[in-house]
Amino acid sequence: MSQQASASTSDAASHISGSEAGITLVPPGSSGQLTFDAPAVRRIGPRFTEWLPDILDALLPTITHTARELAFQYDPRTLQHQRPYLFAANLFDTYDVGTGPGTTTPAHPFNDALAKFAISYYEIDPDELSDHKRELYDYARGEILELGTRDLPGAPTGLDALRETVVPLLDAGDDTPAIVVSLDGAAWENIDDERTAARALDALALLGEVVSVRLICSPRLDAHLERAHPDWYDEYLTDTGDDHRGPAPTEAGEDALASAWEVIGEFAPGGGRLRLLAALDPDDEREVRDLKVDTAIELSEGSIDRYVREFADEYNLVDVDDRSKYNRVALTEVGAAAQTLIGPDYRVLHPAQSQFGDRLTRTRHGSTSVVCCTDAKDSPPTAGGCGSGSGAVGAEASSSPSSSEHSLPASAPTAEEWLAATGEATDTGYVRWLDGPDGRLDAWEMHERLLAGRRTEGVTLVDESVQPFEDGKVSYVSCFEDHAQVVAQWGGPLPTLVRITSALLSEKMWSKVLTPSAVGDDLDELYDGALNDATKDVLRLGAQVGWFGEDEHDYDGLRDRFGEIRRLLLSKLAELDGSDSAEWSNLCRDAHGLLASATHLYRAVDVDVSFHIRVPDTKKLRAGEDRYRGFLDFFKHTVPKNASYGIHSVYRLLYEERVDKLRHRMGVEFDGDTTADLTASWVISGPTASTFREDIQQAIALKTEDIREQIQEGVERGVSLEIPVVDGNSYGALRRVLNRHADRKDFATLDSEHRRKLVRLASATLGETPGRCSPYALAEALLSIGQAQSPTASLMPGDLAVGLAQLPAERLVPSLPPTMQKALKALLMADGSLGASEIIERADISDRSYTRNIDELAALGMVESVGNAGHKEWQAWIIPWWSPLTDVDGPRMADSDERDLTPASRWDDVLYEIALDLDLDPEYGLFAGPVDADEVFAALPRLERWRGFIESHYGLVDIENSRSTIGEDVDAPSVVEIGCDPTIRASEQASLD
Repeated sequence: MSQQASASTSDAASHISGSEAGITLVPPGSSGQLTFDAPAVRRIGPRFTEWLPDILDALLPTITHTARELAFQYDPRTLQHQRPYLFAANLFDTYDVGTGPGTTTPAHPFNDALAKFAISYYEIDPDELSDHKRELYDYARGEILELGTRDLPGAPTGLDALRETVVPLLDAGDDTPAIVVSLDGAAWENIDDERTAARALDALALLGEVVSVRLICSPRLDAHLERAHPDWYDEYLTDTGDDHRGPAPTEAGEDALASAWEVIGEFAPGGGRLRLLAALDPDDEREVRDLKVDTAIELSEGSIDRYVREFADEYNLVDVDDRSKYNRVALTEVGAAAQTLIGPDYRVLHPAQSQFGDRLTRTRHGSTSVVCCTDAKDSPPTAGGCGSGSGAVGAEASSSPSSSEHSLPASAPTAEEWLAATGEATDTGYVRWLDGPDGRLDAWEMHERLLAGRRTEGVTLVDESVQPFEDGKVSYVSCFEDHAQVVAQWGGPLPTLVRITSALLSEKMWSKVLTPSAVGDDLDELYDGALNDATKDVLRLGAQVGWFGEDEHDYDGLRDRFGEIRRLLLSKLAELDGSDSAEWSNLCRDAHGLLASATHLYRAVDVDVSFHIRVPDTKKLRAGEDRYRGFLDFFKHTVPKNASYGIHSVYRLLYEERVDKLRHRMGVEFDGDTTADLTASWVISGPTASTFREDIQQAIALKTEDIREQIQEGVERGVSLEIPVVDGNSYGALRRVLNRHADRKDFATLDSEHRRKLVRLASATLGETPGRCSPYALAEALLSIGQAQSPTASLMPGDLAVGLAQLPAERLVPSLPPTMQKALKALLMADGSLGASEIIERADISDRSYTRNIDELAALGMVESVGNAGHKEWQAWIIPWWSPLTDVDGPRMADSDERDLTPASRWDDVLYEIALDLDLDPEYGLFAGPVDADEVFAALPRLERWRGFIESHYGLVDIENSRSTIGEDVDAPSVVEIGCDPTIRASEQASLD
């Protein structure tokens, strides 16, 4: 047990003026220890549950002081009248402290306890309280001090409890408390399982986010921590954060490039040394044992060991960290430079040739938790920026100009064309790493583009025109930032099921994601290593991972066994006779079982999984009754099967009927919340995919009928599985994409008004209906803009316009004819104004198309004319000058022919001027009184293709509550609930009675 000594009992006892949050190592016996005006907790051991109450007790004065400070800000009467109850809810609503109340769980008990303790019992002698109030006092104090050391129904536990309560609370206050902590050397050095100690160190690190932790340990213990926990030690107990490796440079210097060329220029082209060097992570370390199973390297274990040592000792290409059990390697500055010189065919390019031109395409995730280092587009922008023809908004200064001053060649394939150009699977592989077209999107950006389609942990339907794969048997895989994605084309229920299962368990994923360091040689790294020796029982009896015999109880055995089953399923699929229904059913059952086992395995290594199912011809699919029924049945059976309740398989809990399977399962400990979670999410993309929404909901809901009879009758307790089925093009989906990328670009948090303007611009440019457009195109546009220039900068329409201008021509105002889109794109990409002949050449259109298109674009204000020695030239903007989304007062070009309306003009005035410019000769009565948009567009059909564009810019449609083409509210909650806890049903019935 720890020993506690407090320096003072005042509110400010643990606050040191000028102290900063973090962990500071203090040598034992130093004079600095004697000057700390802070409480001390001494001789803490490696089990954080034993000493965390003492730490919280030492911090209690500051915790209380901070709570009172926030309560006063909430409402001064809260303290004056001692009304803690409303403030307890405000702690969550305003500061994200604790968890909010759910349908079956109350608010986090910490909030209620802290509010009572800080407001009702502040500076009260507990010995003078009545017995009843003393019980309440002890309860409140106990809830605070026992945080994270015991389980509470419906509340986070362990470190999560600390992370969601005390940390955000102290972060919201003005005081930074300080505390002195000394470690019990003998206990730390003699711990049986270092993972227990690792969790204790994580607890100290978590406290260090909001507390100044002065850590005292002996030199011997200091050396032990560096040896046993090198990552933690490097991050928290060294001055640089990492004494063993400097960060890989974002751009190699000339000296490093010269040294790299001198070294690797002698390596054999295409040889093992170059393959190994290319496989190292440019931004992080990789364990040598992971390199030995990496299929991209294809070297023997002995060769890898030898080359790693050569790289470190002879060539200065890597640093080797051998302090932990498994050696890890990281690139030096010379090694990082050398990696940029390796071409796609593993040949060395001279620095003058490469200079970061054609880089080797590879997956940049040596570990599944790596935050990938992106290209310049995710770095602070350089000076200069865009010209007026690049999609900026004239006088409006963009806070994030494009990262490149060079236009993308018109011949560069689009992301969709790149995906569709699979080649033959037999020639180039059935499972491919997802990457993107050179110069447009790299592997990480392509991953992020696809991820924009996933709106929820359920089923998302995205209306998107997708091109058919050249070979429908090809699947793509990707994994960044602990999220794995599989992309496949719909090819019928069974082929699709087998292909996505095969992709998830392919050699590529084993070598990059399900690595020995992620899974553990003895499966001991699964579930963050928290289950220790129980892991095998959990996998077999809880998660119900199939094909898990005695020979599979280590990494190699598990990988070999799953590989064997995967190959067997693929061979059976190739040999399947469509007339044999029994064989079809058996294969379907085995594939479902293997997929569920795979998604549980990914969950055990903390990697989320999303499946993208592409349907190029949604109308044809729906027109065939049997085809469509098979499509719906696929989601009916597959989505609910990939779910878990904690470590338990939901299928086994709700559906399993086989007695032998039910006997051999792990007992379930139910907490206050019996809601299960999906282990995979699903995205369906196709031209009219949203029309499947109601049918998929109904199909999945039918799965309730298959629940085991004992659960339906209330004899056996079950769990509830909620499966959202949502629209991926709606305002809510686009809002999520905007928030994600604005945060990544370090823009200030978007308020609701800013967000609405950005969605209006996005849907005007990318969609045909206000408030709806492609989430993939929006993400691609946001990826192409630079970082915010300051932490307070807001993402403005002008910034988004820069990114929208980078998109392929076919994405720009999709209601327009292709020739008009090409002319607009050519002008947006020009460095300056263009004349007629240049537009015709660059856009590859005819003279007639030019004349017809340029006049209409000019009438809409998307292009403006500028005289050039008597020859008319044009410039283009994504946002027309009349739009309320711009701040200009009139046409941007001084000699423009456009009429002098101001952006504040009413939409009907602008529409009337557009009609006149297009010589449509509108009837005066259409615009004489209150204008009816439906009547105007019906009378002027030539303007119909611009309707969504104009309505979006002027906000004529409530985009937050818009309805789909089939008449339903696209953002209305659509959750299919399968199963129900009988105890909840009983309580609901009792309340009704």
